[in-house]
Amino acid sequence: MDKFELKLDQAARAAWLSYVGGRTQDEIASQLGVSRPGVQRLLALARQEGLVKVHIDHPMANCMAMADALTSRFGLTFCDVVPSDTERSDNSSAYLALAGAERLLRYVDRSEPLTLSLGTGRAIRATVESLSRMERPQHRFVSLVGNVARDGSANRYDGVMVLADKTDAERFLLPAPVVAGSVEEKRALLAQPLVQAVTQVAMEAEAGFIGIGRIDPQATLFQDHFISEAELKELLEAGAVGELLGWPLSADGELVDCPITHRVTSLPLDMLENQALIGLAGGRDKGPAILAALRGGWLQGLITDEQAARYIIEQGA
Repeated sequence: MDKFELKLDQAARAAWLSYVGGRTQDEIASQLGVSRPGVQRLLALARQEGLVKVHIDHPMANCMAMADALTSRFGLTFCDVVPSDTERSDNSSAYLALAGAERLLRYVDRSEPLTLSLGTGRAIRATVESLSRMERPQHRFVSLVGNVARDGSANRYDGVMVLADKTDAERFLLPAPVVAGSVEEKRALLAQPLVQAVTQVAMEAEAGFIGIGRIDPQATLFQDHFISEAELKELLEAGAVGELLGWPLSADGELVDCPITHRVTSLPLDMLENQALIGLAGGRDKGPAILAALRGGWLQGLITDEQAARYIIEQGA
C-alpha cells in the first residue's frame, strides 16, 4: 500500500469517527495519533476524494434538491420550494406565503426608494398579508393587472392596496378590467392618461411578484368573472394551459394568439423584460401553468411547493 492509499485509509477513519461516530476533532486526533489541524486536513481530503456522501433525512432536504434542479434547468436566479401540506386542500398556501414574504421583505425593507410591481392571485395576496407592518413611505407599489371585473366588482386578490397600507407607501392601481369587452374598448382604455401614467410607473419597477394562473374550469380568471365560460372554452381550444397577468400561455410557454389575447389590458410580458419577474404558485394542478411560464423564459425567480416542483421535474425534460 503506497503513502497516498495509507493517507486515504486514515482519512476514511477520520471521516467515519466524525460523521458516523460523532467524535470531536480532539477525540479523533487522540485516537489516530495526529494533531487537531491534521484531523481537519484528513476530513478535507475525505470530502475532496468523495469518501463522504451526505444524506439528510428531512423533507426540506428534498425541497432544496428540487429547487437546485429547477434553478439549473431553467436558468433562474433563484427557486424556493416549500414542503407540501397534505392536510390542507389549498396545497401549502401558508408555506408559500411565508416564503414569498421572506423574498418580498428583501425588497421592501430597503431604506432607498423602490418601485415594485405586483400581479394578483391568492398566493400574492397571502404573501402580502404575511408581511409585517413597517414604515416605508419612500416606496411605490404598482399593479400590473386590471383591478376590476366585467361586472364592476373589485379584484379581491389584488395585493397593492394591502402592501401600501402596511408600509404607508404610494400605491398605483390599473383602472381597467383584465380583459376588455372589445379591441376598441381596450384601445380606448389604454389611451386614457390615467392608465398611461400607471403604466409608466410599472415600467420603472425593479422587480415584480406575480401569480401563475391555470386555465381550466377552476381558473381564477373564470371563477372571479374576468372571463366568461365561452372565453374559457376559447382559451382551452387554442391550447392555453396557464396565464401570467392574464396573458395565456401554451404548454411550450408561447403566448397563445386568439381573440381574447387581443383584448388583455395588462402590461405585455415582453415590456417587463427589464424587471425581475418572480412567480408564486403551488400544487400539482398548477404544474402545467408553472412549467409553461418556465419554458417561455418569462420568470427570473420562482416560489413553489414540492408537489408542483415534482411535476415540473418529471415533465420538464
